[in-house]
Amino acid sequence: MVIAGMRDTTYLPTTSKDQIVPGGYNKGICHGVPYNQYAHFINNMAGNAGLFSTVDNMANYMQVMLNKGKLNLTRVFNEDIVNFYTSAPVEKKYNNTAARGWDTVPTVNPPCGKKFSPHSFGMADTSGSYIWADKDKNVSIVLLANGDFPVPRKIVPA
Repeated sequence: MVIAGMRDTTYLPTTSKDQIVPGGYNKGICHGVPYNQYAHFINNMAGNAGLFSTVDNMANYMQVMLNKGKLNLTRVFNEDIVNFYTSAPVEKKYNNTAARGWDTVPTVNPPCGKKFSPHSFGMADTSGSYIWADKDKNVSIVLLANGDFPVPRKIVPA
């Protein structure tokens, strides 16, 4: 994903441990291992877990999405593919707010709040990470967190 400006995004990161948020405990603190039991069964690489990144890299990725597949003047993804994955399917006869790759804005209790337009997409996961983009306002929010990481009783959180 270097072409998308994501030099620090990878499965099974090998960088220094001080640059990787701990994923949990397994005979000590684990760095570069997802805190997801299912991912462990498939070599710590899954569609829903195991991809490690930085806020800068994710901000670049969201800008590519907002630019309809371009980063600066470089075409990274086909514009039709970006629209396909960031727009809710209109052919469904039920109130579906999920795009094929992202959540979109539901009419009730939107996870992105009420300031984002109906043409927004993103996701929030159970560990506290949050990423959301508004196509109309050309803005994105990226929050990478790990609320699933247990804190030992002897350590006082900062």
